[in-house]
Amino acid sequence: MEGKLNNTIREVENKTGVKYPKIQTGTMQRSLLLFQKSVKSKASFKVYKQYLDHFMKWSGYPKEKYDMLSIESKDKVQKMIEDYIMAETSDPTKSPNSGGVRVFALKAFFEINDVELKWKKILRLLPKKVKRTGKLAYTTRDIQEMLSVAKNQRARALILFLASTGVRVGAIIELKMKHIKDMPHGCKAFCIYEGSVEEYWTFCTPECSEELEKYLAKRKLEGEIFTPETPVFLAQNHNGTELLPMGQFAVYTSIRRVLMQAGRRDPKDATYQRYDKMTLHAFRKRFLTILKNTPNIKMATAERLVGHSTYKDEENRAITLDSSYYVPVIEELFYQYKLAIPSLTIDDMVRVKVKEAELEGRTKMISEQEKKTHSIQNRLFLLLLSQLKKNPNEIPDGFTQADIDELRYELDRIDA
Repeated sequence: MEGKLNNTIREVENKTGVKYPKIQTGTMQRSLLLFQKSVKSKASFKVYKQYLDHFMKWSGYPKEKYDMLSIESKDKVQKMIEDYIMAETSDPTKSPNSGGVRVFALKAFFEINDVELKWKKILRLLPKKVKRTGKLAYTTRDIQEMLSVAKNQRARALILFLASTGVRVGAIIELKMKHIKDMPHGCKAFCIYEGSVEEYWTFCTPECSEELEKYLAKRKLEGEIFTPETPVFLAQNHNGTELLPMGQFAVYTSIRRVLMQAGRRDPKDATYQRYDKMTLHAFRKRFLTILKNTPNIKMATAERLVGHSTYKDEENRAITLDSSYYVPVIEELFYQYKLAIPSLTIDDMVRVKVKEAELEGRTKMISEQEKKTHSIQNRLFLLLLSQLKKNPNEIPDGFTQADIDELRYELDRIDA
């Protein structure tokens, strides 16, 4: 049985007549529709569906005949899954750790379609896990090498955006011009996942802000007219009529291409086709590591700036952020973020300029404080002189005879 899905989205026109594309009305098999609705995250559903399709191909089922699979006998499905998991986890080219997500993808599909299987038995077929790869974060040197070979303006802006905001790659497709706000010191603020329960604010460095402005200026020179709904990162640089946001796969391929050009993706260095530094998530790891290592940045603020709702403390205890009562305003978040700007900055010369500006600001603050102190001292001095004129023989509290003699000397100079 197939259920019709009404995915029609109204057509939007901006001031220049550029039309955003419609999602065509289509149909979806009921078993797949149930599967989709049961997986709350779009990114998770995409991964789960890929594993489901792989299982169907491996087991010889017709392509995309999901309803046919959902009404298959339990015994046959049980045996197919057991054989599939044993075969996939025995493949020396695939990580033994990948078996878990394969099982959970199939479990999500069959459970929502009322196919009760012996999942405990299937899970026991998974091999012992091996040491995971991809745990390391990018270093500043890594990103410098990426920028040295990245000639495309979009790629440069994208690299610096990922490095200085720490956002998940899935947030890029939803990011529009209306989500950007200018901040002091040449920085920008970004509202991530606006309108959802995961909504949060993060920021970018002046270095990233400058590169992003260059990318946007290039698009304007090519004739694009910007509106609040304009995507921050386009799917491609073009003069067409469809303004499509850059998708996750496009972001991945763009960064991977730069890594290969920089000589950072040698297959000999891979373990089970994976590298010590994940293509995209290594940006996020670097961002959060820097924030947590920056003095005077609160742990809760660091976690909030990457959109975490929970985190683990130094003793590996799960901590839930208080989003109901602790709601810092954007200025408070930025005050702490800017403490990490020197460490987040990629270019060495720019970092020196940032530190010089910071030092200049501190010097100015100290100078203003000194002026204020000097003004107070002058007022106090005048007050004491006035008191001595009225009562020449009286020594005010907290002063010695030597202090009074000096003040009288100054008084005589003024009178003279």
